[in-house]
Amino acid sequence: MTKNTTTWRPRVATAVVMTVFILFWYKIASWLPPKNSNSDSKHLNGSSSSVMISVPIETVMSGEPVQLGQDDSRVSKFIWDHGYLQPASKLGYNLTSGDKDPSMGQGQMIRKIFKNMTGGFFVECGGLDGETRSNTLFLEKELGWKGLLVEADPKNYALLMQKQRKAWASNSCLATKPYPHKVVFQQDFNTGRIKDDSSKLVPKRKKKMEETLVQCFPIYSLLSALSVTTVDYFSLDVEGAEMEVLATIPFDKVFIKTLSVEFNHVGVGKDALRKVMEDKGYVIVGQVKHSRNWANDFIFVHNSLHQLIAAAAEEEQ
Repeated sequence: MTKNTTTWRPRVATAVVMTVFILFWYKIASWLPPKNSNSDSKHLNGSSSSVMISVPIETVMSGEPVQLGQDDSRVSKFIWDHGYLQPASKLGYNLTSGDKDPSMGQGQMIRKIFKNMTGGFFVECGGLDGETRSNTLFLEKELGWKGLLVEADPKNYALLMQKQRKAWASNSCLATKPYPHKVVFQQDFNTGRIKDDSSKLVPKRKKKMEETLVQCFPIYSLLSALSVTTVDYFSLDVEGAEMEVLATIPFDKVFIKTLSVEFNHVGVGKDALRKVMEDKGYVIVGQVKHSRNWANDFIFVHNSLHQLIAAAAEEEQ
């Protein structure tokens, strides 16, 4: 009897140790991102929010070494936790110009398409200083629209905040990839842009400019953080990266009714921009140009919105 006990006890102990060892490594493995042999192996989409990562979230937001999908809940949390969405001002406007509608024609056309609709929602990028040639100020101030102003340049953003706009504001750039990342941004007031080597579609510039590192979020990430699924008007003017920004948008998840998109600096040309938007289900209902080159925009309306398209046709007559 004593001999049998001596024989099986070491075996049980060994089995227990091995079991604990296996469970321990299984737990460690569950904490690691899944490995994949293709080039997107570091990209985690929204369904992977439960996948734990060992890299600090601040590092992840640079786009390396892990890329979080634009609908990942951790992106929304980072946006809120780090102040990348600031609420509308409750103070009175602090505008410096007496111009009631400073838009160069884009905002006026959108207003007529919507027949001066009240209570809409807009996104404007770049937001610049919140007043100069703003396409959304009249919609907000006179028609009660809510919205989001996105401005990458910290200097411009400081000026924007001083205007005390009644819209959400974000000191970030719109991502040119379908995940958060960082870019070098060249600061030059209304012609600031992503540095040449940060975006293959942005034409090169000879002018020497001050530069700063800027956090970028896909527009869908910002809208998700705000729980916004419908945008009445999207004003996009980012000095050359428009095509890449548009390519990140999951149009099946957010309904954008109308857009004004600057085409003057699009490296592949305005016809390519037109084709991309037509493939996304939009029609061009107008073109806004300014004699001093302050506006070179297409006006797009989603092809399902027949009343808006008809209103645009009336405006053209």
